[in-house]
Amino acid sequence: MLDAGVPAERVLLDLVAPAQVEVGERWARNEWSVAQEHAATHISERVVAAIAGYADPRPTRGRLVVACMDGEWHALPPRLVAEVLRLRGWQVTFLGASVPAAHLVSYLHRHDAHAVALACALPMRLPYAHRMIEACRRSDVPVVVGGRGFGVDGRWARRLGVAWAADARARPTWSPTSGGCVGFHPRSCPTSPTTSTRAW
Repeated sequence: MLDAGVPAERVLLDLVAPAQVEVGERWARNEWSVAQEHAATHISERVVAAIAGYADPRPTRGRLVVACMDGEWHALPPRLVAEVLRLRGWQVTFLGASVPAAHLVSYLHRHDAHAVALACALPMRLPYAHRMIEACRRSDVPVVVGGRGFGVDGRWARRLGVAWAADARARPTWSPTSGGCVGFHPRSCPTSPTTSTRAW
């Protein structure tokens, strides 16, 4: 597809993301076992990795860090978000699943990140989310969050007073030159299950 001229972002958002939505829905309906869900998710992960290796955009924007909350193991949705941001010219580092707050803050300091995007798929992880958000704020690093853990409408993000991105199609509006973080400007996209890359 990429060799045929299909944009990499389109493959991620219009092929990989909907496929992963279907994977999550089949698991939620108990049609697939955990093993089947993991096998299918691994295929999606390989596709994302292949696209990351194929596309080599020139960085034109600031440095962003994308990570999962401490205890959050649903890493594919934020990985997809990280790749979409990279395709849009951001210098992105993806730290993966379950990043302890102290380790995240240390990394942000060492690498002078302009902002951090944090993913939380499950509401039970919100206490960790609060601690991580506050740790980033104390480090003066702007934060945006995503994932169904914050509610399909972002209500828990608003309660925590943090910017929320509805899905991977959201476009960041922070300005690395000013140091500000207004948040994300979401484009219309339906919400989806925990494993969906549309909702992180």
